[in-house]
Amino acid sequence: MASNVCLDRRRPHGPAIRKRQIRWFAAAVTALVPAAAAAHEAYVVEQSYFWEELHRPFSTHAVDALKDPHNTAVTAYITIGVLLLLTANFLFRRTRFGRTLHAYPERFARFGPMFVRAAIAGALFFSAASNSFLGPELSINHFAHPGLFRIGLLLISIMFAVGFLTELAAAIGLLLYAGAAKIFGAYVLTYANYLGELIVLLLFGMRRWSLDAAVFGKLSRVREQYEKYESVIVRMLYGFALVFAGITVKFLHPDITIKVATDWHLTQFHWLFPSDSLLITFGAGLAEVAIGMFIILGFEMRLTVVISLFYITLSLLYFRELVWPHYLLYGISLNLLVQPETFTIDHVLFARHRRRTRWWRRPFLPHHGAGKSIGKKLRPEKAQPFPRLETI
Repeated sequence: MASNVCLDRRRPHGPAIRKRQIRWFAAAVTALVPAAAAAHEAYVVEQSYFWEELHRPFSTHAVDALKDPHNTAVTAYITIGVLLLLTANFLFRRTRFGRTLHAYPERFARFGPMFVRAAIAGALFFSAASNSFLGPELSINHFAHPGLFRIGLLLISIMFAVGFLTELAAAIGLLLYAGAAKIFGAYVLTYANYLGELIVLLLFGMRRWSLDAAVFGKLSRVREQYEKYESVIVRMLYGFALVFAGITVKFLHPDITIKVATDWHLTQFHWLFPSDSLLITFGAGLAEVAIGMFIILGFEMRLTVVISLFYITLSLLYFRELVWPHYLLYGISLNLLVQPETFTIDHVLFARHRRRTRWWRRPFLPHHGAGKSIGKKLRPEKAQPFPRLETI
């Protein structure tokens, strides 16, 4: 009996400790991505309020969250949790099973650009159908000729969908994007992911499952040689869009995100969000900027993309947002999951060729040389197009 009493005295804090660990782990995962609080505010609040706040002078009010010692402690704990999670993933990827699991999605790399192509075609079509461009807050009615603009959107969406005169459709899309920039200013950079895909389609077109392939055949040798870098362009501008949105809205106009957190009672989810709406805003902005930088640099990219897809879906369901503005987010994310890593920190740290390629060449070399126009399926572990060099 005495031993049982002794054991009982040692155990009371066990469940509480486990509960606390689970809570901090969830918070760490949340901090990696723009979670529900980092939903696109323009899809949630009234558009009149959104534009009114966006045109107000910049404010650094979000940083004031750290003036509270409790908020500072929470931020420190979450940062430590994130670092532990990244370290665990780093060690896992160095195992044999981790390398195999990470390389498996690259077997489907040839489908990645088609995910993005279908996504941008659908997004532009429903954008025109809803009388908006890129997002519901960018109304076509602000343009000089809204009817003509809408027809242009419908036309290029269909051209992208069937892969007909893709380069011409991309050029038209870039002109429409430039027109939107003239009206809405720098705000359209929050949709730089569209800009990245339009640039890629202009440079390389689409020569798989498209009418262009039947009419024009393969790309020229020069274009085909650089086609494998198209995901780099999309990735860079997608990451930039996240960083720009995080800074512009959440850090410089924090009242918009605070309103979202307050109106949707996010503080009631104590296991996921802190009790201070200002800290939610600061954390969401920090997470969005961090995610954007991770994607730009290619650091822990697939882990980041997987978690972000989960929270994009969670945000979509909780806030009951329109689905079509998220099409391109899903398309680009799926593409990043299956594409070989090029110009990334992960490629330098983990690629197999790190043992046979000079360190300064690693960021510039993909795992294989197959672009989307090449129909041959290559296994990542067997693709070795580059000559062996001495081990460094």
